[in-house]
Amino acid sequence: MNISIISLNSKYYLTMFEENNEALITALHDNFSDASFPALKNDLNYEDLRAELALYLKTLIRENSTYLYALLYRIDVAERDVKMAFNQNMPEFILAELILKKLNEKLYWRKKYKQ
Repeated sequence: MNISIISLNSKYYLTMFEENNEALITALHDNFSDASFPALKNDLNYEDLRAELALYLKTLIRENSTYLYALLYRIDVAERDVKMAFNQNMPEFILAELILKKLNEKLYWRKKYKQ
């Protein structure tokens, strides 16, 4: 998996984000219960949300990587994708994309099986 694949697939997740905006932001707050996680407004667009998340992840990479790995494990981001992200420039943006995609997938499946 490389950056271009993530970017190509993000069009699908961008559509899902528009449908699940509030639910996705709630899921982020639920998973990132750390007090230093920024308060996110429900009217953020996808790019702004990813940028805010990436900024927070950059701080975690520098200051608390153990907590970051625990979060990624709890969210269920694939280990191979995490390794790939850390082998790229600016891994925080790739990790943010992976987290948003995984949370969108979870929301999709919950919604599908709730019906």
